[in-house]
Amino acid sequence: MKGYKRVSLVNYLYIMPVLVLIGMIFIYPLIQVGILSFYDIRMGAQEGLFVGLDNYRLIFSEPVFWKSIKSTLIWTFCSLILQLIIPLGMAILLNQKLKGVHFIRTSILLPWIIPMVALAVSMRWMLMPGMGIFNEVLKNTIGTQINFLGSQSAAMPTLIVLNTWKILPFGTLLILTALQTIPEEIYEAARVDGANFWRQFIHITFPLLGKVIWFMGFLVLVWNFNTFDTIWLTTEGGPGHIMQTLPILVYRRAFKVFRLGEGAAIATIGAIFLIVVGVLYFKFLSPKRDNES
Repeated sequence: MKGYKRVSLVNYLYIMPVLVLIGMIFIYPLIQVGILSFYDIRMGAQEGLFVGLDNYRLIFSEPVFWKSIKSTLIWTFCSLILQLIIPLGMAILLNQKLKGVHFIRTSILLPWIIPMVALAVSMRWMLMPGMGIFNEVLKNTIGTQINFLGSQSAAMPTLIVLNTWKILPFGTLLILTALQTIPEEIYEAARVDGANFWRQFIHITFPLLGKVIWFMGFLVLVWNFNTFDTIWLTTEGGPGHIMQTLPILVYRRAFKVFRLGEGAAIATIGAIFLIVVGVLYFKFLSPKRDNES
């Protein structure tokens, strides 16, 4: 028993640097933001006034907050669906023995390595009505133009597509790596038994990719929920409030109108939501272990 305790203690010592780093980068700032949410803090003021739950009561009474919740959920889950389905299809395609597939695997990294600032600025120009290249193509083909970033009906789908294109290489290469670990003998045996492509996907490919898709799903869910740069650099949360997600609302409340306490309260609500979603995700959607029936 003593030897077991000694080994356990040594194991904890090995991971202690990582735990300390997580505490400094994530846990301590989260606690500080939670504490600030109970104060009325104005930019430039030396001390904040303790107001208890007043910031939360004010936020929950504002229609703009609930609109931001709606925009955040639409943005997060629509992006999540696309960022799981499209990389899966791309990975299956790139796993085939096609001519030039190695070049395509390399070039698919391009969206991932382009800096977000450069991408956002260039896309604002390219999507601009009247002079953008996309609207020029539409004008010359179908005789009409679309205000991609200035229309409330088009801004959300446009940015979801842009965000998906940006994250596409990560998911594609992650799933492709997992696909290449599946023995080809399994597929050969399935083909001998008369299984077509769809049956192979349902009964072999998808079950064996379950853990990777589960892991990637949680990552992109958190990334999309916390997305700030893509939205702010293209629309600044507009038009209207259609693209004002929670991160955008936090930034505006804390650094545009300088109500730091209210901004901290909104950030705390977002953090609590992600923690709850994460707990439920790991509890109900975790793939079964190999030794579980």
